[in-house]
Amino acid sequence: MTIRRKKRKDEIKVTVGPFRSPADYKACMEIQQEVFGHNVMDVIPVSILVAATRAGGILLGAYSGLGDMIGFTFSILGIHNGKPIQHCCLLAIKAAYKNFDVGFKLQFALRKETLKRQISYITCAFDPMSPLHSYFFLGKLGFQAYAYEENLYGESSDRGLPSDRMTAFWNLESDEVENRLAAGPPRHDFRKEFKQIPVINQLLESAPGLFVSSLIKMDCDAETFLFEIPYNIPEIKNRDLGAAMEWQRNLRQVFRVYFKNGYAAIDFRSFEQDGQLRAGYLLGKQGKKAGSKTPESKLATETKAELTIGK
Repeated sequence: MTIRRKKRKDEIKVTVGPFRSPADYKACMEIQQEVFGHNVMDVIPVSILVAATRAGGILLGAYSGLGDMIGFTFSILGIHNGKPIQHCCLLAIKAAYKNFDVGFKLQFALRKETLKRQISYITCAFDPMSPLHSYFFLGKLGFQAYAYEENLYGESSDRGLPSDRMTAFWNLESDEVENRLAAGPPRHDFRKEFKQIPVINQLLESAPGLFVSSLIKMDCDAETFLFEIPYNIPEIKNRDLGAAMEWQRNLRQVFRVYFKNGYAAIDFRSFEQDGQLRAGYLLGKQGKKAGSKTPESKLATETKAELTIGK
């Protein structure tokens, strides 16, 4: 199936393709340094990029109309039960270009190249405490998450919080993914949905802009339900580390229990209500009953030890 994307009004001319010269690797390192700052532990060196791509990984750059590299995506080849997968380790974009759909174009091209190699799945590991990342992977691209990894890389540079990650799977050949890539995320009447779909917790404002959770319902058995988190968790991290750690504990508890009971994180949604943003994870049952395994959830369970490189 050929996917024809609807163009956004704010898109700019971007070309995506393989690295063209040694200068691109230098630009790649500069982009990583801009994104990660002085945290050299998060920077992937050129030697690893070259070795991984020679061993079957994929490295694609995004170039502006002037030919300058403005972002890149990098994945490595993995094997599960004799079948290959691509694991997306890094997606990095210059700050000046983050609002121009560059990340989407890079992942769209990564999908195309992966399918060309007759590989049906891309996996990634993203920070569940980042609403922007959660929306990008779950809401925009159509990934689904079945596994939650606690402190995957050890204590991170992110305010000293443990480096928890959500492991997500992208079924490249599913009709749902193809439709989402072509038309964009489906439109929702979030106010109506928040009334119709069970919500397992409520946000309580303990101080202006600082939210805590009510007691979380851990035995919901609805087909789908919402788990609400503050839209401004990154701000909460900077304001109150204790509150941020409490939200991380909430995330661990919810996903540990519900993933075990056969649910997956199938979307991330947000809307504005009374001048305030609301956001949350949509969880849904996999299969006809809780605990049944889809190919993706089985893959998540059985490849847990292999997926340890994604950022």
